[in-house]
Amino acid sequence: MRKLHDNIAVAAIESLKNVLQKNKRTSRVLQKMIATHPKWGARDRKMLYTIVFDCLRWRRLFAHYIQTPTESTTPEQLLTVWCHKNDSLWTDALPMRLIDDPQEQSPVVQASYPDWLFERGQKELPDYWEKEYPALNQQAGVSLRTNRLRTHPKKLQEELASRYQIESQIVPDTPDALQLTQRRKLDRNALFLKGYFEIQDAHSQKVAPFTQLIPGMNVIDLCAGAGGKSLQLAALMRNKGSLRAYDIEANKLKELQRRARRAGAKIIRTEVLEQGATLPENENWADVVLIDAPCSGLGTLKRNPELKWRLTEATLKNLQQTQTALLEQAAPWVKPNGVLVYATCSILPSENQQIVSTFLKNHEGFHLEEEQGFYAHQSAFDGFYMARMKKTS
Repeated sequence: MRKLHDNIAVAAIESLKNVLQKNKRTSRVLQKMIATHPKWGARDRKMLYTIVFDCLRWRRLFAHYIQTPTESTTPEQLLTVWCHKNDSLWTDALPMRLIDDPQEQSPVVQASYPDWLFERGQKELPDYWEKEYPALNQQAGVSLRTNRLRTHPKKLQEELASRYQIESQIVPDTPDALQLTQRRKLDRNALFLKGYFEIQDAHSQKVAPFTQLIPGMNVIDLCAGAGGKSLQLAALMRNKGSLRAYDIEANKLKELQRRARRAGAKIIRTEVLEQGATLPENENWADVVLIDAPCSGLGTLKRNPELKWRLTEATLKNLQQTQTALLEQAAPWVKPNGVLVYATCSILPSENQQIVSTFLKNHEGFHLEEEQGFYAHQSAFDGFYMARMKKTS
């Protein structure tokens, strides 16, 4: 039996409190926690990540082991169960008895999903759900996007290996993506700070090329956020043309501006935008409008397991209304023969194909050129959906 050191245990409990009680994102909580412990080695960082992600992924199952309602299980209880299941000795473990291994329990308990979410997956994805739900409980792969404004994939791969002993593989059908063979701390890496790469899921990297933009075009990124796809769009445009990036949150656009300077992306203009704003200057202006829409994020459960416990059916309904409204908002901005691209990191047809189908029925001037869907069970990466619609009139 191995010992769980107190500093890791305290950090894990604090991280779980921030995620479960303060509704913070797991990845950001862990990044900040790691930053406050600069002397930790790779083994300590890996242990913290493993504990926190396991406790979030298997929250319902861990609660079942101690016969406690999922929503009231404390971080200390989750960590105690984790130690029992992983033969780890924690000096402050709570005195509790675990029931026998719940192999006789229903699949929803064993898979550790809320009932409503598991049932929706079965209903909406009858041909995929049996493969998809266990895949979403696996650890996500780490992939980088090469910034072609600074370097190219093969050179980046060689430099990471020779200078930092970071091994990677080029991802098939995603030419700018490198998948790391093992998780590494990269936010202070010199090549990252020089803008040579961004940390971005390989399936997410497929969206920008899917727009089929070329240098010199007018492009709008309607839900730009902190700019992952805006930066990729600018690189594909080779800094030629105009790229307008909008979001409702000013702090995210400030982060986009910072990242753009690092990446050498010079054509991005940011603007805070109220939902539903018409912006007459955009009418019939854009060759490409990209809507990376707010969504349930179910395709990202590998890296965001907390979403299982935050989503509700009411939230999902509100998101679908927002997705529809964004398409309505953006449609007038597309010039004739331009394209409107809709994308989500959801795997649910009710957020994807059904939203697009309804839009097309109400807008005869658009037709569907192509749509693609990616599922978590097909690779180490996120589930994604994207549809490209051309405006003919």
